[in-house]
Amino acid sequence: MRTSEDMKRRTSQLFEELGLDLGTAINMFLSQPLREGGLPFRSRLSNLDREIEEAEASPVTHSGDVENMKDTIHHV
Repeated sequence: MRTSEDMKRRTSQLFEELGLDLGTAINMFLSQPLREGGLPFRSRLSNLDREIEEAEASPVTHSGDVENMKDTIHHV
């Protein structure tokens, strides 16, 4: 596997604090998908990506003028 030296150093430090060496932690990570039949973590879009998708899927409201827009916003 290939990764940056910085990633290896930082994760090694974290795993050492947890009482693990890097090899053991990698083996634990690789074993977990076999047990669960999938990724060992949730795979999801960031909140911003999801909010953009929701906004794009929402119906568009045309207010006409500023006063109508204020009324629309007030009633939301």
